[in-house]
Amino acid sequence: MFPPPPRNLRPELLDLDEAPFEEVRDSLSDVRRVNKYLSGYKVLLHHIRFFLKDHPLELEFTILDLATGSADQPIAVVEMMRRLNIKVRIVALDINIKMLNYARDETRDYPEIDLVQGDIHAPPFGENSFDLVVNSLSLHHFARDEAVNILRAADFMGRRGFIINDLHRSRVAHASIFLLTRLLTKNRLTRYDAPVSVMNAFTPSEMNEMAQEAGVKQHKVHRHFPYRIGLVGTKAV
Repeated sequence: MFPPPPRNLRPELLDLDEAPFEEVRDSLSDVRRVNKYLSGYKVLLHHIRFFLKDHPLELEFTILDLATGSADQPIAVVEMMRRLNIKVRIVALDINIKMLNYARDETRDYPEIDLVQGDIHAPPFGENSFDLVVNSLSLHHFARDEAVNILRAADFMGRRGFIINDLHRSRVAHASIFLLTRLLTKNRLTRYDAPVSVMNAFTPSEMNEMAQEAGVKQHKVHRHFPYRIGLVGTKAV
């Protein structure tokens, strides 16, 4: 077994917020397509079901989505909850107003989602404010100490726990997404950002270590195909 490559920590072009909006919109469509076919949504939806087992149907299940981006993950959650006939309220937090404006268009038919501008490093919510806190495909954007603080905050705000859904850093994953983006899109943002995301991501062992540093008492790291990680923190209720 070859050791994982070191983290690059190179900024993604979408994070720099310098590209024209139409190019950003096209890249976000690519992200949605990748999430649909490469388990980007399945990881989150799979682990949410664990937290729904004992939830009374007459009560609204509340979720905080940290760094929501285009809000595609909350949309996937709402669609699942509608199929399960479970009432849900999702607060989708992001600091980027341009991204929130895009998300506002995408969530027009999803009144269960409330978009809020706010900083993931200082979320304006108290202890146990939500049944569940989630963070999807953004933890790899942050330095390790920042990621630990995000895990600590997620554990603090989630009454029942939290779910981190992210990429798994590996050479195979990097090579695969590099080739895939060359085949499926001509968008320069997607072609650059997707491989960079993989090389910025954490490994399962790093996720476990960070959860321990964050003081998360009960957690488990799950590996998912293809090269996805689900870090799940749970609390006794």
